[in-house]
Amino acid sequence: MRKANNLGSVPGVDHGFCSINDPQRPEEVFICKQIHSASVMEWQADRVANTVEADGVLTRHHHPIAVITADCLPILFASNNGDWVAAVHGGWKGLQRGIIASAVQRFAAEGVAVDQLQVAIGPSIKPCCYEVSAAFIAEFQSDQGHLWPHRQAPWSAEQPAPLLTPEIAPPQARQAGSAWFDLSGYGLMLLQAAGIRREQIEVSEVCTYCTSPTFASYRRRTHQPQEAKTLLYSWIARTS
Repeated sequence: MRKANNLGSVPGVDHGFCSINDPQRPEEVFICKQIHSASVMEWQADRVANTVEADGVLTRHHHPIAVITADCLPILFASNNGDWVAAVHGGWKGLQRGIIASAVQRFAAEGVAVDQLQVAIGPSIKPCCYEVSAAFIAEFQSDQGHLWPHRQAPWSAEQPAPLLTPEIAPPQARQAGSAWFDLSGYGLMLLQAAGIRREQIEVSEVCTYCTSPTFASYRRRTHQPQEAKTLLYSWIARTS
């Protein structure tokens, strides 16, 4: 189980980033039926987990909520007073479609301004292990380049070193002319574009591909098909 320091300081809120079989994972945690959308729902007691199509869930109740990932960004939000929390699934498609702006708007509708939020991006695939094609980069630059007109785009032509000492070797390039995409860096740009200051955001350095074999990585499993399928649960709950 991993935790974020900033969320850990929010009164009356508990959270964690853990594997599916972690004994500390809350029971009966609510998750959406994730579809890489920009939709954020509010938890309701009559909703059945994994049946409502959305990629984020917001609540002021005490029922634990979560997202499941296997390389994508798990993004947890909490208001500074602990009254509202949210869990968001951020794959590149959902991020591009506006899932972060949707989450911030849902908080605003409940009277929680952007300067009252704490946000944690949990373990995800890092640019050391996330190779994308030249065609992907061209399309992404065309659609999202307005986010980085005067700063480094969230990718590099050269494969960067892992942020933490790897337990699994990062993959070698498999495509000509490819790039190495910084998914968490892209998510960070979108959070800041939504008005959240950098000091309100904590970003895990854990790479789901190379940092630890206990973390779920869809990309690693495609490279190592004998590996058992698993998931990363990122949960948050109001406790008081």
